[in-house]
Amino acid sequence: MRRVLMLVGILSFLLTGCWDNKEVQDINYITALGVDYKDGNYIIYVQMLDFATIAKQESGKQTEKAPIWVGRGTGTTLAGALVDLYTSSQQRVSWGHVTALVLTEAVLKPDQMSQVFDLTNRSQEIRYTKWVYGTQDSMEDLFTVSPFFQLSPLHSLLHEPKESYDQFSFIRPIQFVNFIRLYRERAATVVLPSIHISSQNWSENLKQHPILEVSGAFMIKNQKLMGWLSRSDLLGTRWLASPHTHASIIVQEEGEAIGSISLEKPQSSIEIIREPDDVAYRIKLNVTGTVQNMYKKVGVSEMKRLTEATLKKEMHTTFHKAALLKADPYELCLQLYRTDPKLWKKLVEQKKEIHDASLRELEVDVNLRFWGQRKNLNR
Repeated sequence: MRRVLMLVGILSFLLTGCWDNKEVQDINYITALGVDYKDGNYIIYVQMLDFATIAKQESGKQTEKAPIWVGRGTGTTLAGALVDLYTSSQQRVSWGHVTALVLTEAVLKPDQMSQVFDLTNRSQEIRYTKWVYGTQDSMEDLFTVSPFFQLSPLHSLLHEPKESYDQFSFIRPIQFVNFIRLYRERAATVVLPSIHISSQNWSENLKQHPILEVSGAFMIKNQKLMGWLSRSDLLGTRWLASPHTHASIIVQEEGEAIGSISLEKPQSSIEIIREPDDVAYRIKLNVTGTVQNMYKKVGVSEMKRLTEATLKKEMHTTFHKAALLKADPYELCLQLYRTDPKLWKKLVEQKKEIHDASLRELEVDVNLRFWGQRKNLNR
């Protein structure tokens, strides 16, 4: 018995302890990071959430909103702004849960962006998979917007943009790893979604409820900010962005609505047309469409033609709006750069890499399907 007690005593000293472990409530968890630049100073904003409260929300229906804390630090450098933030921190700060990075328009310049990359890339806690946005709104207001039904702010567009995009595609969300890749690619144009607070669409108990939405995007080319385009100007980008694009369009003829078509599974290709002193491009797009509603009786072939015409109009509008900014959201120049870098360099020197006539041809083919609508249509 004595030997057993001695063995238990020895083993107890060999067991590793957890004396230095921190409880959830003892750590400040940063979930979103914002950067602004004003009057020669960098301003860092952080969004903090109480994970203990969020855990309670997941276990049952809540009647109160989860508290959102917003921190602010200022300095002549981003490192200095971070130090200013740390001086007032009451507990240990964890950066391992940052899922969103928001940059103001003033930060989207080479000198300021180099500090953003240096700050985020050197941190071993901040992940490369966070979502990146630009904004023209107040950062403090953005970080305090809450989603529907008292849900955690982690369920908002700021932290989970992919769910909304997969259901109805507008401007494709971008993760930090892809943002850096395109930002440093000489021939690429970054389409950086701009996030905005809207109070027009939703209300709670007859009171307007502010909610986040993607209002447009900043065009960044060769590390330079080329300008900003609204969401309606960029509708054409979704058909080339991903084969998982899913969206509905209203087909019109001479301003009259003909029907509503759901489009999905776009497949596209870009062909380079070489000319003696210039280069043009041909885009081919194939997409599957399903009739949702019919507002006017037309034949199948006519509906197909009108749908293709609507898509062409969207894509032409986006291209011409971007070309005015010397931006290239369709990545036409990137295709040329990868196949013929010498020719691309020559056109850049002549300032002819992208212009209003670069998109020579646009071929669109819609495989139109009808669910329960055939009896109302004439072939």
